Amino acid sequence: GPWRDTVWQAKADNEGLKRRLWDLEKALEQAQENKRDICEEMARQYQELQKQTAAHSQRLEAKVKSLQEQLAARLWENQQTQETASWALAERDRTITQLQGRLDATEMEYEKILHGSLDLVLAKMAEASQRWEELGTTIAMEHKERLQEFGLNPPEI
Repeated sequence: GPWRDTVWQAKADNEGLKRRLWDLEKALEQAQENKRDICEEMARQYQELQKQTAAHSQRLEAKVKSLQEQLAARLWENQQTQETASWALAERDRTITQLQGRLDATEMEYEKILHGSLDLVLAKMAEASQRWEELGTTIAMEHKERLQEFGLNPPEI
């Protein structure tokens, strides 16, 4: 009997071990399947991230190119504006110089005209003064003669 119990016990242990081995094999298969699923999901996510990164990189490159083009355009416009401003300032300076020259020439011409006019006025005034003096002397002489005709001495009057 004890031998039978041992055999029966060994068979039961053997069945238990087989069942446990079968459970472990199933768990191992499930773990390997889970590992495969995880690897496939990670590979899929990695590929998706690569696509997103590539798309983002392309968008950034396009944006950089656009910004570089805008910068180049703004730099060109700035250069054109500076050249236009420099030209305008030079033109303004030339115009001011021309106008100053004209003003100086006009001022000299007016000065000549003024001096000529003043000289003419002074000459006319001198001429008129001389005529008035002559006329005054003539009138004074006539009055003196008339007074003397009446017997009066003009210096005494």
